[in-house]
Amino acid sequence: MTDSEPSFDRFFDSMESLADTLSESLQSQVTIEDSNHHVIGYSSHQFESDPARISTIIGKRVPNTVIIGLRKKGVMHQLENTAHPIRIPAVMEVGLGPRLAMCIRHHQEILGYIWVVDRGNLAEGHAERVVEKAAGIAGRYLLKQRGWKTRQEKAHEDFFWKLLTSHYETEPRIRQEAEGSSILLPESYYIGVLESDKTVDDRFVQRFRQLMETDANQRLLFLTAEHNRLIILFSFLFPVEEPERLFSFVQKLIQELGQSESCVLTAGCSPGYREYLSAAAAYREALTILEIKKLLPYHTRHLLLYEEIGFWAYIPAIMEQKRSRTRNSRLLYPLKAHDREHKSDFLKTIAVYLTLNGNLKEAAAFLHIHTNTLMYRLNRIAEITGRSLKETEYRTSVYLDILTEETAQVNSWFQEGQ
Repeated sequence: MTDSEPSFDRFFDSMESLADTLSESLQSQVTIEDSNHHVIGYSSHQFESDPARISTIIGKRVPNTVIIGLRKKGVMHQLENTAHPIRIPAVMEVGLGPRLAMCIRHHQEILGYIWVVDRGNLAEGHAERVVEKAAGIAGRYLLKQRGWKTRQEKAHEDFFWKLLTSHYETEPRIRQEAEGSSILLPESYYIGVLESDKTVDDRFVQRFRQLMETDANQRLLFLTAEHNRLIILFSFLFPVEEPERLFSFVQKLIQELGQSESCVLTAGCSPGYREYLSAAAAYREALTILEIKKLLPYHTRHLLLYEEIGFWAYIPAIMEQKRSRTRNSRLLYPLKAHDREHKSDFLKTIAVYLTLNGNLKEAAAFLHIHTNTLMYRLNRIAEITGRSLKETEYRTSVYLDILTEETAQVNSWFQEGQ
């Protein structure tokens, strides 16, 4: 076959037909992927196959184990930095036999990949020329598809922001517009907000999408990036009744993404909703989690779900109320006065003791003192204040006053403790 052969000088309506034509020309199996390693075309010719190709076609995506294995071997680096097809020896650790492969690109941007199984029948030079020509056709197809996808993503993002900002007045109007934009709304959904200590760029978003795709039980419907935040609307294919399962999903997501992108991530997630008119409220709930985690990072370090927020939901309101008053807590005054006069740590002691749920051993270890010393301090606190921490009302009130009036000091104490 030469470059002038007519089989490539025609319109290809799909990557399946291009893969079949290339496969017929080279008498070998062909797989075409996009930049995220999703299969967009594979040949239907029946030749003997290896485990990597079988699992790729079944899952419609190259398995992560294969991609990781190829990156560790330096294969992907070589492929992505070469402008022409290359011969790749077998990597049997991941079930991949010999390949002739080429990276499909537009200028410096990677659009996808072509993989041809090398059974020893690919003529040197000839096969490379054929694959290179097919890559040019696939590149034009992917650019055209990307243009359509970009327009669709923009429409979906606009719809998502309308949900988040209470644009719609009725549920039927939401569903009518969704249907008009070919958006299939799941029966129930959650809204999550992920916040990074780095700016969220296209690479970050792409990696996030890849991680979401590894969980077959969930569906990512909407995603939008704003500075250092990702805002998402997602659902589960099977109902998630227990908060523990939702917590585990969100926690695993931020851990894997943080590790992959070398960043520090935190997140907040709303409860499940059925009415999309509630999306703005769900968004505010997710943001509330992030707000509280910033105010008291140590105390709320395990908080991810709004349905488990408890009394933390009232902390911002209490702080706001206290800011409007000039008088500070009378409950804290005796302890603060004693600490100033005697250089003691009674306020810190009570903050640590209550934060650690009244556990004497843990609180003493945190304060680097003996348990007996801690018990002595607690008795002295009772003498100074005339109140006992066994009184629920006093214990709750003094703890809230410490958290909301001595917030910076509290954060400093627990940052030191960590």
